[in-house]
Amino acid sequence: MTAGSRAAQSMIPGVKRTLVGIALIASLVAPQSALAIKTIDYQRRLSPRFIKRVRPETRFIIVHSTESRLPSALRTLSRGKVRHGRYVTRGGHAHYLIARSGAIYKILNPKYWANHAGVSMWNGTAGLSDYSVGVELEGYHNVPFSDAQYSSLTRLLEELQEKYGIEDRDVLEHYRVAYAAPNRFHRSNHRGRKLDPGVENFERARAGLDDEYPVDPDVIAGRIDGSPELMRAGGHLQVSVESEEEDSAEQLAVEESFQISRTRTAWKIAGTRYNAPTTMYRFPDGRFLSGEQIADWSDIPPGTRVELGNPPSETKVVSSARLEVVVPQVTAEASPWKIANALYNSSLTFYLLPDGTVQPGNTLKKKVSLPLGTKVLVAYRELPRPKASGAVGENLDDVYLDASTLYLFPDGLLRSGDQIENFLNLPPSVRVFAKVD
Repeated sequence: MTAGSRAAQSMIPGVKRTLVGIALIASLVAPQSALAIKTIDYQRRLSPRFIKRVRPETRFIIVHSTESRLPSALRTLSRGKVRHGRYVTRGGHAHYLIARSGAIYKILNPKYWANHAGVSMWNGTAGLSDYSVGVELEGYHNVPFSDAQYSSLTRLLEELQEKYGIEDRDVLEHYRVAYAAPNRFHRSNHRGRKLDPGVENFERARAGLDDEYPVDPDVIAGRIDGSPELMRAGGHLQVSVESEEEDSAEQLAVEESFQISRTRTAWKIAGTRYNAPTTMYRFPDGRFLSGEQIADWSDIPPGTRVELGNPPSETKVVSSARLEVVVPQVTAEASPWKIANALYNSSLTFYLLPDGTVQPGNTLKKKVSLPLGTKVLVAYRELPRPKASGAVGENLDDVYLDASTLYLFPDGLLRSGDQIENFLNLPPSVRVFAKVD
């Protein structure tokens, strides 16, 4: 039973007639813009590389969260995912996106297949992109969605459920259906590959959904490993190596995978970045050299560790009050040399001092001491301030919306490109730093 039909059947005739009368009066006195869902047709922005094909069957609706702000989300969903400055997918990653304002962006006609569910299974059906409509909510899996989003989502779900005959229980969160295929850490399929739209965050009742599966049918049937209670009661810790810290055995395996051995060469570990200035080699005797400083690749001793120029302590902190990126800082134990290694005095390293000044590494004197709390950006280049023609930055190069690009605000706050909410509201003094591969 859909949400709309269920509500209609629950009304007694007199109450239903009264409500219809109230709605009719409201429609005469209220502006049309207040009654209709604000829907923005974004289909013209779809990547020309995306090949439209009609989805022959629709059994589910999958709800996601973008894990980024609106400008970046629109760019990714319509045009594709960007890595290292190039598109690695063809776009078409959702049918709809609901902004925090409640506005609904139509990315792709729901009759077409969209590449949104990834490796997924539910009740024995695999590859759910072939059988579902994908709806994205602007935001993060650990930040509450807005009232306006829930209101728009409720009405959009009613429309889609009515159109495709989908029950409440078959409106599924992405974390429920996503799974990881066997890998070196897990010998079988296992739940926990995704967290969106939030195990403890997304509220089904506020989306008009009052029915759900009590247990995971694929776990019960033995098709997938995991918690049968749909990842609740602590199940949110069952995430993949991509998104949370591994346990000690897995961490050891990861550490070893970045060490050169007789069979594991620098090329196998770093690929085309093996000789890049941002790829660092830590030798067993404690020496550091960058890829561009190594002349003889035949004489690198086993046990040499490869570091790909992405400081492991650089993390994105997401909360309802503050969105920021935390980068390494100078402390009594962590000197500029320990943080940036051979790049400590490079033009690719920037020091963000507590007083708000920015000092490039190549202006440092050899024995200079920087104030404690100085933030360190390793392997970055500064970009000109973006000149956006609109709030979502549709005219900007992709690098400005990239998750690895950092915006330094006057108050010292660092935000990534995918966290920028409005490119027209950036302060004049904001500075932009793009990661160097």
